[in-house]
Amino acid sequence: MKTIRKEWPRVRQYVKAGNTYFSVDLRRKHYQGKKWKNFTSRDKALEFASDIGKKVAKSGVDSIRAVEEGDRVKAWAEQCIRYGKTIEQAMETALVVWEKERKVMESSFISELLTVWLLDKMENPLKPLRPRTLKSLRFMANTFKADFTDAKIKEIDQARIEKYLGDKDVSNQTRKNLRNYLGQFFNWAIRKGHCDKNPVMGIEIHVQNGVPEFFTVEQCVSLLKQIRKEENDPMRAYFVLCLFGGIRPEEAQRLAWKKNVKMETGEIYIPAAIAKTKKDRMFVMPSLLKLWLDFCPQDKPLIPANFRRLKDGVTKSLNFDWIQDGLRHTFATFHYARHKSLDELRHIMGNSPNVIERFYKGAISKTSVEAFWMLTPTIVKNAGVKGALKDLKL
Repeated sequence: MKTIRKEWPRVRQYVKAGNTYFSVDLRRKHYQGKKWKNFTSRDKALEFASDIGKKVAKSGVDSIRAVEEGDRVKAWAEQCIRYGKTIEQAMETALVVWEKERKVMESSFISELLTVWLLDKMENPLKPLRPRTLKSLRFMANTFKADFTDAKIKEIDQARIEKYLGDKDVSNQTRKNLRNYLGQFFNWAIRKGHCDKNPVMGIEIHVQNGVPEFFTVEQCVSLLKQIRKEENDPMRAYFVLCLFGGIRPEEAQRLAWKKNVKMETGEIYIPAAIAKTKKDRMFVMPSLLKLWLDFCPQDKPLIPANFRRLKDGVTKSLNFDWIQDGLRHTFATFHYARHKSLDELRHIMGNSPNVIERFYKGAISKTSVEAFWMLTPTIVKNAGVKGALKDLKL
């Protein structure tokens, strides 16, 4: 490397890959900026070095920084011109982006807000939660805490939610449930001022409705024989209310004789306090249900204290897999097949006709329909399942 200017700042000439370059050495005590500036022209390098030397001699080492900043501003201006913009416009855009980033970084962690959301739901006297609803909310809040551990609420957008739901190895129905709970959470966060929009809005999830699952007549016979073994089986009322009355399991668990099951009038009363839809409903018992309830011990609680253990004992003793909500599905399927009335079924079950048609109605043979409605305590008492089925002509 050849020195062509000896006083500060020095200029050195060097050759690289067959090309000649000129480097201005800006290194100086108390100067922390760029150390070298390169040129392809000897004259421009010497001119730049001379100007810098004069400015530093007159104004001090900070004048180098002013020259560098001027060069950078000029370069930025040239880049902005390519897009038809000015440096001022570029700064305005940058400030908007930086402000958005600042708000995201200063926003709360989702995991922290989920705790507050759950407490807010639990402690709201205007909308008290039922135990089952509270259990579901707590489960979902804990799931989201684990899945969005370090995420800030304002950095979550629709694309991230869609990816989150898509990556879940679950059915579309479960994805839909997750989406709905996230929607509730973000709506709450908006009301509390933690974010401006709900990233869940606009996400569509299509669920393919499958064939409704219900118990066959043979399986119903097996169940009924199990709760018919003992003269005063404490679980009999629960199972027949669900199977021949279409009552939801969680509703049936909160019923009581006289107050809800009115044997003298042959009516079932589901008050809003225990109904899933939070609406009262009362319906006349199907004759088969009343016949079975007459065989239940009405001088004892309708639902025994050790209900869970007794229920599990019955379902595990059966020689087929238990279907979640299978009793209710079975009632709806056989009731519709016999009466062909969605409106009547809606009144009994407390569902809209659309829900019943999607989840409960199924295609079954006329023989099976007739056999189901002949499942009286007398028929079921016949020794063995096969014997009962023979009496039913199945």
